[in-house]
Amino acid sequence: MILHLDRSGYLAAVILLLYGLLTIGYAMVTPVFEAPDENHHFYTAQSIAAYGRLPIAGDNLARQEAAQPPLYYLLLALLIRQPEETPALRLNPYAQLGETTGNPNLYVPDANETGHTAVRALRLVSMFLGGLTLGVIYQAGRLMWPSRPGRAVLALALVAFLPQFNFLHAAISNDSLIIFLSSFTIWQVLRLWLRGVTRPRLFWLGVTLGAAMLAKTAGLLLLVWVAAVAGWWWWRAGAAYGRVAAARDFVLFTLLPAFLMAGWWFWRNWMLYGDPTATSVFIELAGGERSLTGQRLLAELVTAAQSAVAYFGWMTVQPPLFVYWLWGGVVLLALVGVLTAVRQRAPIRWELVLALAAWVALLVVGWLQFMLKTPADQGRLLFPALLPIALALAYGLSQFRYGWLAGVLALATSCYALLVVIPAAYAPPPLITIAELPPTARPMQATWGPLELVAVAPLPATAVPGEPLALTLYWRKTGHIQQPPTEVITVLGHDLALAGSRHTYHGNGLFPATLWPDDQIVVDHVTVYLDATMTSPTETRLFVSILDGGEAVEIGRLKVIPAQWPPAAGPPLAQWGEGIWLTGTQVLTHTGALEIQLQWHITRPPAGDFTTFIHLGDPTAPPLAQADGLPRQGFYPTRLWAAGEVFTDTYTLRLPEEGEGNGRYPLHIGLYDPGDGRRLPLYVNGQRQPHDAYWLGEFPATTR
Repeated sequence: MILHLDRSGYLAAVILLLYGLLTIGYAMVTPVFEAPDENHHFYTAQSIAAYGRLPIAGDNLARQEAAQPPLYYLLLALLIRQPEETPALRLNPYAQLGETTGNPNLYVPDANETGHTAVRALRLVSMFLGGLTLGVIYQAGRLMWPSRPGRAVLALALVAFLPQFNFLHAAISNDSLIIFLSSFTIWQVLRLWLRGVTRPRLFWLGVTLGAAMLAKTAGLLLLVWVAAVAGWWWWRAGAAYGRVAAARDFVLFTLLPAFLMAGWWFWRNWMLYGDPTATSVFIELAGGERSLTGQRLLAELVTAAQSAVAYFGWMTVQPPLFVYWLWGGVVLLALVGVLTAVRQRAPIRWELVLALAAWVALLVVGWLQFMLKTPADQGRLLFPALLPIALALAYGLSQFRYGWLAGVLALATSCYALLVVIPAAYAPPPLITIAELPPTARPMQATWGPLELVAVAPLPATAVPGEPLALTLYWRKTGHIQQPPTEVITVLGHDLALAGSRHTYHGNGLFPATLWPDDQIVVDHVTVYLDATMTSPTETRLFVSILDGGEAVEIGRLKVIPAQWPPAAGPPLAQWGEGIWLTGTQVLTHTGALEIQLQWHITRPPAGDFTTFIHLGDPTAPPLAQADGLPRQGFYPTRLWAAGEVFTDTYTLRLPEEGEGNGRYPLHIGLYDPGDGRRLPLYVNGQRQPHDAYWLGEFPATTR
């Protein structure tokens, strides 16, 4: 990496400045409490500020966060000037946390923003702690590679421009404190290893460990790691220092200060909850222990990897896949660089590398055990290991001449998330006037009290089961609305079975009707997911209504087709018209009925709607039994058929109890125009068939 020593400090300062600007931007575009557990973190600190004592974990606003170590909340409480000021927010009943297909917001926007300023101001604490973390990462890089400052700058840039790091440090979260204290602890261990052990350094290490244990339970893992590294170092190189003296100094100047600082907290938890770490209480309030299948664990690991890069809101706002591909490429390139360096026998402090890797492994094991008990598929929980990970990435990338470009790519992804992804996710719907309605919109003029559905945009030509269906509805308010009304979208599919539904406040939960102006139309973009198991092909019916507000109104019909058409069962058996091929038949005999299964292969769409006839008996005489009907029980008329489609159509022919005879009679099928009764021409091997009817076989005419 081509960076000069005298420039590294300036570059580091510029990166820190950009980090600050980015994080402030994230704090501005992310609505209040729309970050994981930000509400509970705030209410925990607010409770301390209001009552002057630590809250007890329970069914209150602090929820499970009241069981967390208190240092972060004590810091926030010192900055809260008006403890009684609580943000005026209403929970969104249609929020789907951890899902990108529902409302992205946990809280419904309100015109009253009381308390919002206080929340945004407290977010600056996290931003400041993130800046300290970055400074420690840079100093650790300088300590590791005194003659290669460019690596320290690159490690700094990769973390400073990691979108999830920016998002996390733009919210109220105790993660920001434990990430800093973990990084600071690792830096101190590196300094002791590389610069020598002194009692003052051991003491400040103990103070940092005590603070870490008061910041989050991951501090206990940090203590275990420090003790293990110390034991390893003394066993390998402590003879010169004196192993007994080294152990004594570690106990007196590191462990003792740490436990004097944090021991009271664990004693309090033991007395209050019967659990020194209060982890069991945390899990209970977070939803209780769960059983996790292997498939679900794998899915959560993928989510955790993604959320370590970029996953915003309450895990509800996801960037495009290219963001993950870019970061995945950076990690892969760094890994190749590390392997190249090892292969070329580059000088590597293996004991130090193994010690840093041990901290990452210990944190991962602790996180996995926690995730097996309660949902914790968030990569931010591994950020206490950011320092060794950043150093490893910087080392690997520095093996390439243009490895520094990874920092530029990181900056681009963070800017993209700030300027595009998050604002788009929380943007309210557009407002237009009646004169600005698109000419393609279909007028509706359906009303539910003071709400009017003015028009609907044209529906898409087709849809696929399991895929999102995007609708655009044009609403306006004609009177006062006191409570946010619920918009209901219903999709009825084959046999009028429910094929999809959506309950939401307007504007995807971001613009309830209580906020609408009186003189404008709201362009409401709504997405409803079709049931992945619904029967297709079929014609669905779409309805809109207001919950508890009156009858639903049909807004249109939509053709739903499978994601992939099946292959034809065999060569064509018969052809109707110019492009309707019959490629498979099967007649099943049941008690009192015949079940006729036909496979159609469409090579050219028919013009108009045709009815299928099923006739049993002499085709020149009235049928003894018949089952005429529109294809697929009337839910897939021929006017919807298109070239390339292959599907099965089933009919049921009921047999009378008594008929004209006890023999067997021919069964014929065909298609006709219900308007004039004319049958579509039928060809078999190029020859037109008598009566334009296809013979399926002979069957009894009665149930006897």
